[in-house]
Amino acid sequence: METVIPYDELELERLYQRLLHQQGNAFFCVTVNRVRSHAEIAERIRERFPLHEVQIINFMGKRNFRFSSAFLSSLIEEDARIVFLANFHLAGGDMPDDEFFQVLNLSRDVLAEWPVVLVFMMPMYFRIQLAQNTPDFNSFFQYRADFVIEEQDTHEPKLDTTDRYSETNRELLQYYEEKYNTLTNHESKQAFETLLNILKLNGSVRTLSSIELKRFYAAFCRLLPFYQNESSVSANDIATVYDDQGDYAQALEWYEKDLAICEKVLGKEHPNTAVTYNNIALVYTHQGDYAQALEWYEKALAIREKVLGKEHPSTATTYNNIALVYTHQGDYAQALEWYEKALAIDEKVLGKEHPDTATTYNNIAGVYDCQGDYAQALEWHEKALAIQETVLGKEHPNTAATYNNTAGVYRNQGDYKNALELYLKAYRICLRKLGDVHPNTNTTKNNMEIAYRDADMSEPFEQWFEKNFGDGTANYKLRGSL
Repeated sequence: METVIPYDELELERLYQRLLHQQGNAFFCVTVNRVRSHAEIAERIRERFPLHEVQIINFMGKRNFRFSSAFLSSLIEEDARIVFLANFHLAGGDMPDDEFFQVLNLSRDVLAEWPVVLVFMMPMYFRIQLAQNTPDFNSFFQYRADFVIEEQDTHEPKLDTTDRYSETNRELLQYYEEKYNTLTNHESKQAFETLLNILKLNGSVRTLSSIELKRFYAAFCRLLPFYQNESSVSANDIATVYDDQGDYAQALEWYEKDLAICEKVLGKEHPNTAVTYNNIALVYTHQGDYAQALEWYEKALAIREKVLGKEHPSTATTYNNIALVYTHQGDYAQALEWYEKALAIDEKVLGKEHPDTATTYNNIAGVYDCQGDYAQALEWHEKALAIQETVLGKEHPNTAATYNNTAGVYRNQGDYKNALELYLKAYRICLRKLGDVHPNTNTTKNNMEIAYRDADMSEPFEQWFEKNFGDGTANYKLRGSL
């Protein structure tokens, strides 16, 4: 009898691959709501590594202790390279929650120096509490993988294999299973990359309605041993790299390859096809070809409104992107109209205290800033900050970005005192959380220097900066407008 596996298999595989190739220290976060699943998931990962390389520390059942980095260190075995902290929401032991969060926040730098990879496993509600109460510690998760491994509903209805994609899936499965039977090591990589492409286009196995693609995933797993030490990327990933590098011609070429797979395998009205339309539009936006960008966004929007609905977060994302194009074109009335559509979805579906809602507030503020309506711009930035400071924390890089944007409004107003204070605030956060070579850190300092020179200050910028950077206020005298 085939064993029913109660977890999202693709997320488990993704976590395994990240741990397999992880070089050096890292904090990974896995959210699992059912407490007894934590150790089971960790055990399944451990089975795939050499003996003693992976250790599982399960806080379920532990009593009479108080969490500290020294306590955790005493539990870790000498040979362990990867340590799973199962049911980490219970790791406070006898400590009150506020004390546990404080200790955890302060222990971040100590934990980061340990020669092990730490995998924190917790339910989603606790993940949110960490974001709210441990900004320093929580920041270590922000630029690494965050895995959500959900249990399947045991009452889930039987899969419908009569959907309109099943025939295509069946043909693909047959083709690649036949190809797998004749594989040599030389041929494996191409087949592996194609399998990865198809799986990425279809998202998570948990969401698929076709039993054929679940078998397709099994074929994919059989191929993994060929390339455990190689990295395989999809056409979409390659296109993204080219876009980031500013090589837009190459980015478009690879997105078109991705689109050909999407349209053939999934159809022209599948949500993942819409993702590729959206990515192509982004490239045209970066090129400044706004007419083409709008055309591709409209293709994506037509799919999302029809398939996902007019109140889906992905639909709101497209509204946001279209609004951004209109902002670039200087059509601020159209931009606000589309941002308002996005905001209506964000507030209704995600809530008025969600980070995505804060992003839309910031975007609206940007339009008002472009129009010269600084009072409105500041009002919308303050709404965004209220969410980010509460949900993400005052030390989060996204909060720093809003400080930077708000400072820009003050600078445009000629209020250089408030602008410089906020730039300093943003810069301190960026330096602590992102480091001195991160683009956001450098951009914030550059903006600060521009504001300083605009203010017609009485001493050189670097001299003023050294004097004022250390404390929490900007002690200086302005000449000119203030």
